[in-house]
Amino acid sequence: MSKQAKFYLGRVRKRGELTAEKIIEAIREPATIEYRGTRYSFIDFQTFGAPGQETGFYAKIAKYRPLGAVEVVREDQHASAAAAVPYLIDVASPFVYLPGFSGLAYRHIWNTFPSDQFEKVFKDLVEAKFQKFFVGCDVEPIADLRTFVTRLSGLSVITELQASIFPPNPLFGPCWKSLSEYLRKRKLTEAVIKEEAPQGIETRLPDIATAVLAELPPADLLEFMEPLLDGLGDAALLMAADGYGRARVKGLENGRSVIIRTSENQKSFLFEGDPEPARLFDHAFEAFKKINDERGLEHP
Repeated sequence: MSKQAKFYLGRVRKRGELTAEKIIEAIREPATIEYRGTRYSFIDFQTFGAPGQETGFYAKIAKYRPLGAVEVVREDQHASAAAAVPYLIDVASPFVYLPGFSGLAYRHIWNTFPSDQFEKVFKDLVEAKFQKFFVGCDVEPIADLRTFVTRLSGLSVITELQASIFPPNPLFGPCWKSLSEYLRKRKLTEAVIKEEAPQGIETRLPDIATAVLAELPPADLLEFMEPLLDGLGDAALLMAADGYGRARVKGLENGRSVIIRTSENQKSFLFEGDPEPARLFDHAFEAFKKINDERGLEHP
């Protein structure tokens, strides 16, 4: 078994004419992009499920150099020397894409290929496949809701709440259903909500945090939270936490000003750094299913 590594969970945001089918095509028949002499591409594509009914896809993003070098032994000289190696892989980050959740589970590799770099390269590779022609792609973090609301519950005053959200696909959450329907009714591709009050916003976030931390069954949690969501900003915050946007909250904690972001509290799991693809897919599927069950996310 290989050394354990951290895998982050995110949602793939599709903009313009980008579809799940096009994302799969971009991974299966990839483009190559280059930054400052280093190239990136998808490699080792695999599918899971019956042909035509696939439920998941595995690949790696390879970070490599057109011409690298490795150290070898020159036996006749009893010395070491550099040997040229074409297309030498510096690092390869495995991931699985689950279109039924718009979900992506991807490895975070410290220093050499961290999660934020993976998200940018994934976006650029998908868009490059179609020459950025009427397609846009982003990877948005799914917040660890318990960690996020635990941090929120420590704020004595909330002075600013800001969220950028977009219509969900293919899931929706009962806690922010009305906000989702508003986005669709207005045919919005994105909405930015900002609330400010130097003396403190009248928000139900502390009560929402209490409800989440109480570990109620999903049905009871949703019933308890529904009357709390009378604020647009609160619903937008939960929507962003579910991976359909990004949000930040500013407030006072122990008398000092702090900022709490959904992106800093991202859902993750530990798994084999060099995983067997089917095992990674199964683990990621269960992780996304658990999120759906805990938060009441459903397909329309």
